[in-house]
Amino acid sequence: MESSINLEKRLVALDKELHAILNMVREQKISRKKTSAVEDALGAWGYDIDSKKFVDNLRKSKA
Repeated sequence: MESSINLEKRLVALDKELHAILNMVREQKISRKKTSAVEDALGAWGYDIDSKKFVDNLRKSKA
């Protein structure tokens, strides 16, 4: 069984790798997000669905 120090080091390294991946994804999203305001308004809050359809489904849903 590994000692807690080795386990902690591995978790810290994993955390750094995950942050590096997230930063790469964010950079790609920023570089792809060169759309017009009209195209941005097509999706509901950044999701890849039609806003009108989303609102219609939201109104039909029961809380």
